[in-house]
Amino acid sequence: MRVALIDLKESPRGCNNKDKSGSFGNTMSGEGLFSKLYGFLKSTKARTPVVHMGYLSAIFRKSGHSVHYYESFPKDEDLVILASSITGYDEELEFARKVKEKNPRAKVGFINAFSTVKPEIFLDGGADFILPGEPEWAAIELAEGRLEPKGVLPQKLMEDLEALPFPDWRGFPVARFDYWPALKRRPVLPVVTSRGCSFDCSFCPYMVTQTKKFRSVGAKYAVDEIQFHQKHHGIRSVVFRDIIFSIHKPRTAELAEEILRRRVKIEFTCETRTDCLTEELLELLARAGLRTIHFGIESPEDAIVKQNGRKPIAETQQEKIIRACERLGIKVIAFYILGFLQDTPETMQHTINYARHLNTYLAQFNLMTPYPGTRYYEELKDRILTEDWKQYTSYHPLIRLDHIDSGTLLQYKQKAYRDYYFNWKWFAKNGLQVAWG
Repeated sequence: MRVALIDLKESPRGCNNKDKSGSFGNTMSGEGLFSKLYGFLKSTKARTPVVHMGYLSAIFRKSGHSVHYYESFPKDEDLVILASSITGYDEELEFARKVKEKNPRAKVGFINAFSTVKPEIFLDGGADFILPGEPEWAAIELAEGRLEPKGVLPQKLMEDLEALPFPDWRGFPVARFDYWPALKRRPVLPVVTSRGCSFDCSFCPYMVTQTKKFRSVGAKYAVDEIQFHQKHHGIRSVVFRDIIFSIHKPRTAELAEEILRRRVKIEFTCETRTDCLTEELLELLARAGLRTIHFGIESPEDAIVKQNGRKPIAETQQEKIIRACERLGIKVIAFYILGFLQDTPETMQHTINYARHLNTYLAQFNLMTPYPGTRYYEELKDRILTEDWKQYTSYHPLIRLDHIDSGTLLQYKQKAYRDYYFNWKWFAKNGLQVAWG
């Protein structure tokens, strides 16, 4: 069987990174000079592949099938699998229909979170099948001929991640993958050492496909994969794509120690929570190659984040870990959310002020987005302003709030970027570093 894997890149207005936001995809389009500039840089400079595509490539090749990767039209493959996204689904479906017109024998299907939670949109729109959730189990069954590419295929979590082959990136444009400004050394590839997250925040899009069930690989397996990609693709940097990379601190320490023991020369970035780190662990990770770290800070309003299904983190812990990162030369990228249900102009200003106080290397301000399939979406169904999925960019107001109208919320988002980056303290500390990468 000939298999085509497609991450559609044709459209300038569609989704530019289908691996972000729990594989719902991220468009990074906003209003205002600073949010537009931030979005432009993220969309053009931070380019990584859809992780599941690498696994599917390895699975089908292992079963003896030929696999080709495309960002536009395939040739005449028998099985065509596209990455779906919430903001670009209509263009992806239109593209799928054209593929079938050109090659009526082809079976065309989709992966990722949006096709998982809204399979009817894709099947009614002309798709033949959906690989829902974590697609690897069903892909193995397809590759071995035990499933037919029709309808919504069964889904199972991958309980044993070490049973999976390493992602096979042959035929992918690895030389063009980048993660600027978090990582300077190219080529860059993603590596997954765990799936699932026991914190299970109600608004987290990753829960839709990975769930709260935590599963991980051992340190040896993880470093074996890094060295495999170094040998075959010459990678110099890694983006760890775990939801919370250091959720289990002893395991994370073992991984760093294994990198050091083998003298693997690699730089990496990851995302985690500040309460999942200690200064000692940070020192170890820095020696192993940690160069940039992403923290979901969201809001300094503990009562608000708790009411929205997230375990709050003490401000003292946040600041202690962030200052430790800075002492160790680890750049911090912080994520904040505006537009929680209980937010007021005062609480949003507190978030902006807190972000300015922390003054990290970069800060990203998103509007609360109730992704379908999350508990948050179900809890707020009667407050959701639109199900025009093209608006689910994290830059558009989507929830009817008690204390703020949509226009005011947009003004505060623009104000957040303006106040944060048009600030001499940020420029003096971080501006030249960002400008020079």
